[in-house]
Amino acid sequence: MQRVLPASVIILALAILTLPATAQDRFGGAVAADDGMVYVLKPSLGRGPAAVYVYRLTDDGTWQPGPQLLVPAGDRTGEGFGQSIATSGDMLFVASGDPQVRIGAHLFRRTSEGSWNATASIVLPGAEGAAGLPPEATLDFAAILRIMQPPPRVVAAHGQWAIVSVPGGPAPTRGVWVLERRSDEWAEVAKLEGQDLGANDLYGAAVMIRDDLAVVGAPRHGTAGAVYVFARHTAGEWHQTGKLEPDSAAAVPRGSAFGSALAIDGETILVGVPGARQTTGQVLLFARNTDGSWLRRGSLAPSSGTAGDGFGSSLALHGDELWIGAPRADEFRGRLYRYGRTEAGEWSGGESFALEGAEPRFGVGASVALSAQVAVVGAPFADGGLGRAVVFARRSDRTWGEPTWLSPGTILERVVGREVRCAEGKAEGFSCQNVDLLAFLPIRAIGGGPGEGVSDLWGWTDPHTKKEYALVGRSGGVAIVDITSPTGPRYLGVIPGNRSGARDIKVYKDYLFFTGDGAGNHGLLVFDLTRLRTVENPPVTFEPDARYDEIASAHNLIIDTESGFAFTVGNRDGGNTCGGGLHMVDIRDPLHPTFAGCYTDTEGLIWPGRTHDAQCVVYHGPDEQYHGRQICLAANETALRIVDVTDKENPIPIAAATYPGISYVHQGWLTDDQRYFYLDDELDELVGRTDRTRTLVWDIADLDDPVLVGQHLGSTGATDHNLYVKGNRMYQANYYAGLRVLDISDPKNPVEIGHFDTTPYEGNPPGFGGAWTAFPFFESGTVIVSSMHEGLFVLKPRMQELLP
Repeated sequence: MQRVLPASVIILALAILTLPATAQDRFGGAVAADDGMVYVLKPSLGRGPAAVYVYRLTDDGTWQPGPQLLVPAGDRTGEGFGQSIATSGDMLFVASGDPQVRIGAHLFRRTSEGSWNATASIVLPGAEGAAGLPPEATLDFAAILRIMQPPPRVVAAHGQWAIVSVPGGPAPTRGVWVLERRSDEWAEVAKLEGQDLGANDLYGAAVMIRDDLAVVGAPRHGTAGAVYVFARHTAGEWHQTGKLEPDSAAAVPRGSAFGSALAIDGETILVGVPGARQTTGQVLLFARNTDGSWLRRGSLAPSSGTAGDGFGSSLALHGDELWIGAPRADEFRGRLYRYGRTEAGEWSGGESFALEGAEPRFGVGASVALSAQVAVVGAPFADGGLGRAVVFARRSDRTWGEPTWLSPGTILERVVGREVRCAEGKAEGFSCQNVDLLAFLPIRAIGGGPGEGVSDLWGWTDPHTKKEYALVGRSGGVAIVDITSPTGPRYLGVIPGNRSGARDIKVYKDYLFFTGDGAGNHGLLVFDLTRLRTVENPPVTFEPDARYDEIASAHNLIIDTESGFAFTVGNRDGGNTCGGGLHMVDIRDPLHPTFAGCYTDTEGLIWPGRTHDAQCVVYHGPDEQYHGRQICLAANETALRIVDVTDKENPIPIAAATYPGISYVHQGWLTDDQRYFYLDDELDELVGRTDRTRTLVWDIADLDDPVLVGQHLGSTGATDHNLYVKGNRMYQANYYAGLRVLDISDPKNPVEIGHFDTTPYEGNPPGFGGAWTAFPFFESGTVIVSSMHEGLFVLKPRMQELLP
């Protein structure tokens, strides 16, 4: 049966549990400037924590990086920031990103020595509850969306006044508030209530305040958007005094997002109208009459503008200079326009300039800030979503100097040609214990271009040559790396596939099978790995040898190598989805896969029946009733399901098990004797149900009655992802905490005995970045790890040190 999913569910599956493997840091999504300083927001985790990067202009004209301002201690670990920053004197306002929508903004104060201190967090009026999800609460779509994609918050500040807005989200905290500085505290003095507003108008998407005037944009109000104007009366109260809308003469078509950006210039309000994809953007000017009403007094539009360029998406005004961003211009490279004020007080010029070094999809001009001495412009989509910013310093002759590009973090370089021993807790800058670094290949070294990431990986040993290969899921396909010489890995090429942020890879009978999630009509692709024996002049592009087309996209792939059956799960986008459950494929003839059957469960979170992952085996464990049967242990999001799939036309569910604090049943693996099953829950750390990485231990001696007999709490709070068992060792890929090696000699009481953190950034918070999969099954003892934003790690646990 083909399922038609609600849009919100599709968004959830794509944006959250499909886990795009690119680092969507969006550095440059918001910027601010004051004299000699610029501030660049990186709102989310990716390559490092959410932060505001501070840069100072030195006397010799260079930009000196200063402190990184992080979410204040005491707030939920791993939390991101919002989408907006603003300065006011010695204060910096940073919009919050807490999923409970309790906090509107975090405040930082600059000391006289130039350092920064977190001073307060502004709690939104009406916000209730504490960070994290109560253990007894139901984890539904609304809760997940709030946690993964918190409603944005927007800030503006000037002098003693500030605005905090929540343009979306739950009704109690949706709105716009004015704050006043009173000594060392900021107090709410008014809620700005616009008239005739709808819940989806994005009221507060842009805000601005100057003295007694506050302006609030609602870019989805009506057909084209609106701006609400408020004034502070002598008694200190704020009242709406106007509503700005485009008139017929302004030629603003439906969906033009009027009010997406705002600026106040004395008695004039500038309103950004970036336009729809088919229209050219503009900026409309409204002047205040003596009677207090507002009338449109002109417009600004680029003479060289083109439809869909987004002119007016951002505005920055200081003194007699106005900068306007057009981030969608020139194939989304983005473009800036500069205007100057004439003696008559009009804006003129509109000088357009593109930036050298900008490439398609950089989005230059998505944000812009201006002060007397410095300017900063955001390009948050650069480098596949990592983002950049560009800064300018004003020369002594009042002209602007050459631009300087800024990027977040450091670019990781390859490590090859030598083994790097873990010494004093470090190997080449990576945190470690009892695990050495043999090689590291960044994504660009395995063929990845800007915006590519890696997801799953697997390994293959050629039975004739004994060569070892890493098979790495890249956004654009599967990269093949010869790691026979583990300190000298060789990238051989790629098997292309439809672009996907979440691939799954397995091997059967010297054939590689791989899927792609969110990849349209991808299918199950098959490649004969023995072709790697004769590769000439690598890297090359390999064509797959077969394609099983009865599925389209799939999130995960399971292969029982003993029986010769494959199982795709999380199927969607067409074909026989099996309701997202087990789609069974006979691959005993690897180049001619055939459909074998479906199992659709009743469990599931994204939708009922959806299986996220599984392990399927011919059962040889202690429960004699099922000896020789094919058993799948399925991570079905809301339960661990055990099902007998021996008869593919008539699968039989055996048991379903849940546990306290269940959040998202993700993946697990059996011990070699099939007595115990280790399970990871992908969301329990993120929603606050545990403060450390939790691994659940199941005794399945009786398959009809699995019993939770223990749990292991890790040494960090990172989210766990994939785990595998080899002998008396468990190898976990725990996202930001990297590879974790556990001794399971006592199966009920795992003990961590080694690690290698693949993300050399501050902290190991819950969240989606870092190690995706660790493959430990090479006879050589080499362990390979895919790290989403970093690349391929070739590692060697020290087995002597790891012995109990």
